[in-house]
Amino acid sequence: MPTPAIRFDHVAITVRDMERSVRFYRDLLGFDVLGQLLLNEGAFKIVYLRSGGAHVELFEFRDHDAETAVGVPDTVGGFKHLALQTDDVDGVAARLKAAGTVFTVEPVDAAGGVRLAFFRDPDGNLLELVSGVPNVAAYEAGWP
Repeated sequence: MPTPAIRFDHVAITVRDMERSVRFYRDLLGFDVLGQLLLNEGAFKIVYLRSGGAHVELFEFRDHDAETAVGVPDTVGGFKHLALQTDDVDGVAARLKAAGTVFTVEPVDAAGGVRLAFFRDPDGNLLELVSGVPNVAAYEAGWP
């Protein structure tokens, strides 16, 4: 029996203020808002967004100290960063800066031949702007 294909589906990000985060992802980054779900008798809201073929779920809990179904407090981060592809890192960065977005890494040419920049969303989550696909060496197990 063949192994089923596995494909990337989405990233979920817990936010403190859903309206502020929707404005950021929709208005500044250009994501489409697909809709929302209310769960746990209205105590847990998920908003679904899309950009190209990628999806993001924004989570907000009415009780910001609540635990999720997997027992992890919603305030604990669990991912390194979310990368957004663009043909113009510098142009997008300038537009985001003009709107008050805080950058942790200014646009720079980086290893692998890509141009990138890092910035924070309204909840402090790290996002990356990147243009190009990195030139990489073949994977080898272990450390050289």
